[in-house]
Amino acid sequence: MSEARASRGRLSPADALARRVIPRAVVALSQLDGAARLGAAARRRLHRPGRVELYFAFDDPCSAVAVIDLAGRVAGRDVALLPRPVVRRGIAGDPAVELKRSYAVADARRLAARSGLALSRDVPIAPGATAFLAEWTASAPPGPALVSFCVQALERLWLRTGGPVVPADYAPLWRAALGDRPATAATRGVRRNERRMRRRGPYDTPAAWVHGQWFFAHDRPAQIAHRLDQLGWTAAS
Repeated sequence: MSEARASRGRLSPADALARRVIPRAVVALSQLDGAARLGAAARRRLHRPGRVELYFAFDDPCSAVAVIDLAGRVAGRDVALLPRPVVRRGIAGDPAVELKRSYAVADARRLAARSGLALSRDVPIAPGATAFLAEWTASAPPGPALVSFCVQALERLWLRTGGPVVPADYAPLWRAALGDRPATAATRGVRRNERRMRRRGPYDTPAAWVHGQWFFAHDRPAQIAHRLDQLGWTAAS
């Protein structure tokens, strides 16, 4: 075999990736999506709704934008929006965490403006200050009432007030939506959500898991709606 033919027979690492790894990944993804479509069809036959697991943090302004937006997009579909509040997220030991938290406020302000909303805060909220809201939410059964509370609490946090976060200010919202006193010190449900989020793949909030595919929920709300359309959960006309 000549040197020229031998060189043609050898693949560079880039060629090997393009010819072997990428096609296999495409096939795997198509199989996964096919399974999601079959699963969605089965759920509809059993009169079960679609599911959007939404991992978010009350101290995260981008989460506020995502929850408010997706609650509106899911309305009118046979889809359950499942709030999964977390407190711990991100990359452990990240030296830029405070810079990212400050940037999140600016990013959320830009995203909110697209929907005609305006943030009422200019600085981040410490995660510990809103941990009680995550605990309340994680302790309650999912449903429209819980989604309504999350929307109202995030609107108050990020769109209507700018002062300290006091549990007594949010308890009336909870009672109005769920008709009972919230649980206290229910950290187990929050930790469970944090573990589940890591297993799903996302490392930070807000993230949505939609039948086998996840999205950064503040940047991709239209794509999430399109995913639901593809799976057959279209909005009622």
